[in-house]
Amino acid sequence: MSVACNVCGAPVGAPLYRNDGTGSITSLAKPFAGPTVVYQCPACAHLQTPPLEDIGSYYDTHYNVRAESEDADDLYALRDGRPVYRTEHQAAEALAKLALARGARVLDYGCGKARTLRHMVAARPDLRPAVFDVSDAYRRFWDEFVPRAEQAAYAAPPSWEARFDVVLTFYALEHVADPRAFLAGIHRLLKPGGRIHLVIPNVRRNAGDLIVVDHVNHFMPTSLRLIFALEGFDDVTIDEESNTAAYVVNARRALSGPDPASVNDAPALAAALGEARATAGFWSGARTRIAAFEQRVRGRRAAIYGSGFYGVFIASALADRASLAYFLDRNPHQQQKRIFDRAVLAPDAVGDDVEVVYAGLNPAGAREIIAGVPALRTRERELFFL
Repeated sequence: MSVACNVCGAPVGAPLYRNDGTGSITSLAKPFAGPTVVYQCPACAHLQTPPLEDIGSYYDTHYNVRAESEDADDLYALRDGRPVYRTEHQAAEALAKLALARGARVLDYGCGKARTLRHMVAARPDLRPAVFDVSDAYRRFWDEFVPRAEQAAYAAPPSWEARFDVVLTFYALEHVADPRAFLAGIHRLLKPGGRIHLVIPNVRRNAGDLIVVDHVNHFMPTSLRLIFALEGFDDVTIDEESNTAAYVVNARRALSGPDPASVNDAPALAAALGEARATAGFWSGARTRIAAFEQRVRGRRAAIYGSGFYGVFIASALADRASLAYFLDRNPHQQQKRIFDRAVLAPDAVGDDVEVVYAGLNPAGAREIIAGVPALRTRERELFFL
C-alpha cells in the first residue's frame, strides 16, 4: 500500500528509518511496544510516522501531559541559577512576538493544561482567554482562569468561527494524523487578518523528534512553509533561534486565496532531504553505539543523566540494567518519578560509587550541559554521549 505525504499528497516511497519493533519511545518518554517507522516526502521533505491505532482515544484518555499538578512543567533552562520552565518561556516569547491589542480574544488550541496561556493572562489580565482540546481531562486546570463558556472539548463550537484575534498552539500539530485539517480548523476560528502563533519540535535542532513514535509529523522548514501556504496563511515567519529545540511560527490568516507556488525553493528542499537522511542514519546506529559502550563498561555502577526521551531511549537499549543505579535530572518535577523502577535524583545526589554516566540529553547540547554539572566532576567517570 502506498503512503501519501501528509502535507503535499505526494507518494513517500520506502521508509527512511525503521526500528525492529522494540524500544520505541513516546513523547511522554514512555516505552512503547511496537515499531517506529519514518517516511520522507521527496517533494517537500516532510517526515511522517504512521499514527497510533485509535489515536483519538489515546489523546482523550491516555495522554495527560503534566496533569499530576498545576505547576508541573518541563525545565527549559537555568538562568543565573534560576529554573525557567517551558511554558513560562513560551508565554514570554508569544507576548514579545504578538502585538496583542487590549482585550484581544486569544484561543489556546490543543491546549492541555493551558499553562502557557495562563502565564500570558497573568501578565496581561485584559486578554480574553479561551481553550480547546481533544480531551476534557484538563477542565480542573481551565476552570481556574477560563470561564466555562470559553472552554471547548472534542469540537470547537460553530459560534467560535472567525471569532479570535490570535490562536496559539503549542506542541500539537506534530501529533495529528491530518495536519492540514488541523490548520484549516484554526483558519476558520481566526478573524480575517488574525494571527496564529505555533510552536512545534524542530527535528533539525532536536534529533530525537524523528523517532518519537506518537509524533506523526516531523516538519522541515520546506514542509512548514508549504502547509501554511496551502491552508490560506501568509506573512509566515519561522524562528529557529528563540526556542532551543522548536520552531516558533507566526502567520496571518490571508485575505486572499492559498498561494503554494510562493514557497518553491529547490536548494532548501535539497538541503532538507540531506539533513533528514543524516539524522535517520544517526538513529539507525544509536543502539549499536550504546551496546558497544555497555559491553566495555560492563559491571560498573552507572547512572543516566536525563530522565526524558533521550534518557529513556538509552535505558531501553541497555542489554542489562542491573548496573544502572538511577537517573539524574535537574527538574524537581521529574525527581518524584521512577523509570524502569529506578529513582530520579537531583544531580547533586550522584554517589562516588557511580563510575559511568550516560548522557540522556539532546546531543546538540549534551556535552555543554554535562560539563556544567559540578557533581559529576567529584571523581573521574566514563561518559557516554549519543
